[in-house]
Amino acid sequence: MYEWEDMRWLRHHATVAPFGIFTATLLMTLWLAHWQWLGRTTWELMAGEVDLGAVLYTMVAVLAERGLRLMFWALDQRRKWRAKMRAEARAEGYAEAKREFDAQLERVAQEARDKGIELEEVLPKRDVS
Repeated sequence: MYEWEDMRWLRHHATVAPFGIFTATLLMTLWLAHWQWLGRTTWELMAGEVDLGAVLYTMVAVLAERGLRLMFWALDQRRKWRAKMRAEARAEGYAEAKREFDAQLERVAQEARDKGIELEEVLPKRDVS
């Protein structure tokens, strides 16, 4: 069973396919005619190549559609990876700052003990309820 997005995709390609097939057939015919427009001969040559033009257009359309999905998927994965790396870096930065703060606090506490100062007298009391 198709989902809504799949139906939209089919409707889009059904609408665009005639133009794409015409363009693919025209380019292929001009390529076969060495990029020269030969009037009625070109139209007759194009009429004989429509089936191959349809195949070429379908191949290009499928590759382009899948390629775009793959590109947006890759961009989404990159965004997720970058967000994860930022979060890890932020957490690491916080941990490093806390270690530095704890080390500095320990140095201050040691200096205060060396000078005979009680930290409980200097530091505000915390309510631990």
